[in-house]
Amino acid sequence: MKSTIYIRLIINLLLVIGGTYRIEACGPYYPLIPTPDFFTLHHYRSLSDYERSENLQLWQSQTSARIPLADIEEVVYRDSRGKVYDHTGYDAQMSSNLFYAYLKNANDDEAVEFLLIAKELEEQRRDIQSPWYYPRNRTYGVENGDFSQFIEYCKEYDGKRFKDRYSLQITRALFASRQYAECIEFVDSAFEKTPDNSLMKRMAQNYIAGCWSRLGDTLRADSIFAKTGDILSVKREDRAEYMAQCNPNAPQLMDYIRCNAADTAFMLKMIPVAKHLLKNNRVKCKGDWHFMLAFANNEYLDNVSVARQEMIRAINGKFSSKNLQDLARAYKMKLDGMVGNSGSLLSDLKWIISKMDILNPEAREWVRRCQNIIYVDWIPRLWKHNDYSTAILLCSFADNLAPFQQLPLVRNNENIDKQIYYGSLSFQLMGSLTSDQLACTYRKLLSDEPLYNFLRHNSCTHKDYYYELIGTLALREENYDRAIQYLSKVSRNYLSSMPIDSYLSRDPFVAYRTRWEKFEPHEDCEEPIYYESSASWHSAASKPKTKLDFARKMLSLKQKMTSSPTADERGIARLKYAIGRRNSFEECWALTQYWRGWIDKFEPSLQYWENDFMDDNYSFLYDYLTSILRLFLRVC
Repeated sequence: MKSTIYIRLIINLLLVIGGTYRIEACGPYYPLIPTPDFFTLHHYRSLSDYERSENLQLWQSQTSARIPLADIEEVVYRDSRGKVYDHTGYDAQMSSNLFYAYLKNANDDEAVEFLLIAKELEEQRRDIQSPWYYPRNRTYGVENGDFSQFIEYCKEYDGKRFKDRYSLQITRALFASRQYAECIEFVDSAFEKTPDNSLMKRMAQNYIAGCWSRLGDTLRADSIFAKTGDILSVKREDRAEYMAQCNPNAPQLMDYIRCNAADTAFMLKMIPVAKHLLKNNRVKCKGDWHFMLAFANNEYLDNVSVARQEMIRAINGKFSSKNLQDLARAYKMKLDGMVGNSGSLLSDLKWIISKMDILNPEAREWVRRCQNIIYVDWIPRLWKHNDYSTAILLCSFADNLAPFQQLPLVRNNENIDKQIYYGSLSFQLMGSLTSDQLACTYRKLLSDEPLYNFLRHNSCTHKDYYYELIGTLALREENYDRAIQYLSKVSRNYLSSMPIDSYLSRDPFVAYRTRWEKFEPHEDCEEPIYYESSASWHSAASKPKTKLDFARKMLSLKQKMTSSPTADERGIARLKYAIGRRNSFEECWALTQYWRGWIDKFEPSLQYWENDFMDDNYSFLYDYLTSILRLFLRVC
């Protein structure tokens, strides 16, 4: 940690820009660059997750399409056998669950009977799988793993509606009782005429694969696991390549690849696999594989050109899911930003805004993705090509993607909140220009262009906001004519709303000798405690000074330095001008700066970028210490 002097400066800084930020030990941290996922997947969706989703839809089709899937899931997967019985029997309890309401009101005894037997079987299977299981009587039915009664009961079902479901229960019972050969024989017979796309048949095949694995035939087991999409059960080191060969259309394969997308070696091995699959007519969702190739080429081969070509093919191809298709379009926006292709920027921004709907559970992640695209890819390139107006508008647009960041959405440029704007990256961008550059930029960003018209709806373009900053930059540059020109146009209401009176109350034409006072160190602090003397704050007249007053005074002194009739008058003017100039960067720094402190206002919190990201991409941001050193070296 730095000296307490600097901590004091940080506290003062926060008072300047709004005073409502929470002060952390090493803050401030805003703005941060979000690091969301575009292709990478952190949570693998297992085969059972897919099967559960499909099973719920099957139950819905076998009962009533009006029953919410969540209600079906509660009954089928979470409730106990006893609860199902209590809510479906003759004296059934009332329930808000619509699946229970259907079972009771429709007198669907067939469905209730199946649920009860399936629940009982599951409870008994869970009992014998428990490490605490020990049978009381080794000759009694299920307590020693014998499910013969369940098997016989299920075989007695002679209906068609749940025939496959009962056959799956028999399969599970045979597997649980370790009758692997009998289980294989039963499945081959029971599902012989069942279509391969049947959910119950595919689930039964997983048990058959487990049987072959326990019987020692891992090769046959792996082939069945691959066919059903159970990639995690495949006992091979090259399971992804094997899966791509056996069942390339399984959605679990792409999920597995995305979960390992941070592994460079793995992704490089998958590139030739993807290229081979894209030549295979059996592969249905080629958009997935083009997306994978685009990601791998950009992230691991630094080949943006090839990545963009693959991305174009991906967008025009078929995807296995709407979510992956959306992520592909977002990643295309990143690649466009890297090369400066703005042809579809407006339509892409309108699209990505639609993903931030307040009722979308993923809205926050889409805000983060949009900010990542703008902060990481678009702004550095736009700035490098001197397109300051687009960079600032885009950045302001990203800064104000509310309400997800607790930053109010700006509408019609009214009710400007300085706490937001003076702490945002877009403000730092503007503060890194010269006053002339910002004045030209402001005129341009007000132009009637489709992209600018869209961005201005979510950006601050209030003239007082810009004029005050242009005037401040002019003060910094010693251009007092321009400072007066712009500061005189700033409204009184706007100036009175800026909480910096205490900083502007210092007299810039007074020499400050006792700015810091020293106290003995606290028991928890090894170093002496320094804080800014109150005398240095209130040594000026009680009426606050303004930047416009300072500009006028400095311009007058500048004229007197050459036009005053006597040498003494000219010398005094030079002395006061030098003191004012020096103080405008030091004791009275609020005249030319918006913050003073030891932490950069822009210090990204990154998860995977290199430490030199700031130097490579945002080295153009105004830095007080570097600038003041360069200024006074020039003066000397």
